Amino acid sequence: MSDSRSQLERRLATALIPLARSYRRHLDRALAELSLSHSSALAVMLLGRMEDGVRQGMLAEQLGVEGPSVVPLVDQIERAGLAERRADATDKRAKTIHLTSAGRALAAQAEVRSTEIRAALFAGVPAGDLAIAIGVLERLGQAIGSSETD
Repeated sequence: MSDSRSQLERRLATALIPLARSYRRHLDRALAELSLSHSSALAVMLLGRMEDGVRQGMLAEQLGVEGPSVVPLVDQIERAGLAERRADATDKRAKTIHLTSAGRALAAQAEVRSTEIRAALFAGVPAGDLAIAIGVLERLGQAIGSSETD
């Protein structure tokens, strides 16, 4: 017997949070080999994907956090020698974040490790199913975003 729509919605909604936590723990264990937490690795990888000299606000937006929340994270990767803050060339009051050569190397290693993890986790999932899942998650994100602005 097939599940009703309401049951399917409940099953999906109930699965999202534990799945996200499990995925994060899985990544944390794998990235620990690089002496990075998931948050640090994600920040370093995002900085590696973006053009050099990103403002903290842009990094916060990409991480999905509020601006002030990214400050301790940037402090952490700066103390580790992975990034440095510099005065913005166009606005001396603002700071931009730049990966150091060590940060770029670690970002590349973290990208490789993350790609390996995803490949292993998604190995049995057909590409069409991934595309459908992405569409569903994006629509959920849009619905949540629009309900937060109401």
